[in-house]
Amino acid sequence: MNGEESPEFYRQRYLELKSRAQEKNLRRPRASMADNPVTLPKDTIADDEVIPGGWYWTRIVKRGQTLRLSSDSATEGVSVLMWNADDTSERFNPADTVKVQWTARIGQGKLLLSDMGRVLASITADSFGLHDCIAGGSTPESNARKYGAGSSHRNTRDNFLLAAAKHGLGPRDVGPCITFFAPVVTDETGRLVWRGTAQGPHHVDLRAEMNLIVAVSNCPHPLGPGTRFDAKPVRAVVWRSLPADASDFCRTATEEAVRAFENTDAALAV
Repeated sequence: MNGEESPEFYRQRYLELKSRAQEKNLRRPRASMADNPVTLPKDTIADDEVIPGGWYWTRIVKRGQTLRLSSDSATEGVSVLMWNADDTSERFNPADTVKVQWTARIGQGKLLLSDMGRVLASITADSFGLHDCIAGGSTPESNARKYGAGSSHRNTRDNFLLAAAKHGLGPRDVGPCITFFAPVVTDETGRLVWRGTAQGPHHVDLRAEMNLIVAVSNCPHPLGPGTRFDAKPVRAVVWRSLPADASDFCRTATEEAVRAFENTDAALAV
């Protein structure tokens, strides 16, 4: 292993990139919660639905619209999948989302990337700050471990299969997801653990950077601390957000973000 392939090389590169981004933030105002209104004007709202505990929601979110997911009470995660609505072979890739941005802490200012190196959505507001891009959503097997054999509770994997089918997609199109309001961290031994709970109210805003098919599953995360199935309702609001200009923080925060948007803009211009 040469120097440019060693873990220390990549660690130092990450620290340098982080330092550069922090310096850039000090030189210009950062996108903040104040940039997106907490109370959305009624004339900007295209869809507003409550997702009951255990259920799912899906629809097309057009480029330039923002999906707001909000929780008024304690919740053990809200899982999300995305596909390019104009070419569903392109979909959300959590591994690249983490790897390209050099962090598993995907929150405000970060991007949700596809398996083609393009930006599906930008996180333009985030009142919670801890979301899981690694462990994935619940499955029949994880429900059995958590709630007991023979558990009939709904799970995220099956919810995503149902949501995908509504858009002509199948099991091969349902991959790993991101779960919002899920404080999953690594402990001293490297294990993934749940630390805290989103007591609420909290919300996260996902600005669509291309036309998207979005699926949301409101099922508890497999690492959540609850010993019984007690999913709380969450709200999904699609609203018309302001267009991003050339100085938009999500587009310019890092060199990786700039390249990802260059890839995205070039594909959309064809």
